Amino acid sequence: MKKILVVCVVLFMAQMGHAQETELKDSPIDFNVDVKTNHLWRGLVITDKPMVAVFSKLKLNASGSFTTGFWGGMSVSNDADGTSYKEINYYVQYAENGFSIGLWDLFNTRSVESPDVWNYDQNSTTHLLDLRTSYTFDESFPLRLEADMLLYGSGDAQLNDDGDMEQRYSTYVEASYPLIRNSKVNLNGFVGAGFSLNGDTHLYGDGEQNFDLVNVGLTASKTLRFAELRFPVSATTLWNPSQKIARVQLAVSLF
Repeated sequence: MKKILVVCVVLFMAQMGHAQETELKDSPIDFNVDVKTNHLWRGLVITDKPMVAVFSKLKLNASGSFTTGFWGGMSVSNDADGTSYKEINYYVQYAENGFSIGLWDLFNTRSVESPDVWNYDQNSTTHLLDLRTSYTFDESFPLRLEADMLLYGSGDAQLNDDGDMEQRYSTYVEASYPLIRNSKVNLNGFVGAGFSLNGDTHLYGDGEQNFDLVNVGLTASKTLRFAELRFPVSATTLWNPSQKIARVQLAVSLF
C-alpha cells in the first residue's frame, strides 16, 4: 500500500512539474474579435450590413499604459450592391488612472473607387486623423467623458472662399454613465453632440448647423455562458436627432 502511495505521489509531482514547464508566459500582444449586426460610430451608420471587427493591441511598456495596434472591420456583403465596407485603422494610445489620449489613423474604403492606403494628400486622401481623449471618474461616480477631434483628411474638409480645401476640425463630445451595473444585465446610457471648430457644419450632423445632438442611446450588456466559455453580448439602441435616424445593434465578443 505504501509503495502504491509513493508511486502515486511521484506521478502527481511529475505531472505538476510537466504542467509548470509547459505553462505559457504572458504576451505583450493580444487581439479580440467581435461580430455585429451593423457598424455604428458616433451616431453615424457606417454600414447596415453584418460585420466582423478585429482589434489588436501591443503593449509598449511594462505596465501597458502605452499601447499601439490596429482596428479592422469588414461587412459580410459583396460589391454588387455598392454596400461593401472595409476599414483598417492604426493607433497609438496612452491610458492610465481613468484618463486616455490617443491618435488614430482611420482608413475606410466604402464608396471609394480607387482606395490608396498610402495617399495622404489633403484633397484626395480617404484617411482621417482622429485625436481621441476620455476620462472616467472613480468607482463611486463612474461618469465617462469623451472628446474627439478630426485633425486631417478630405472627408472632413471644406472649400474656403479662395477655393482651397481647409479642415473643419469636426469634434465629437460624449457623456456616458452606467445606469445599472454589477447585475446579470447592465445598462449604460450615453449622449453625444457634434460641432466644428472651423466651419458652419460638422461631419456627424445633417449638414445644416454647427452644433447638435447626434448620438443618444442605451446599451444593455450581459455575458452568455456555454460550459467554460464566456461571450459578452450587448444590445444598443441609438438615435441621431440631427439626421433623424435610429438603429438597433446586436454585438457579440467571440474572444
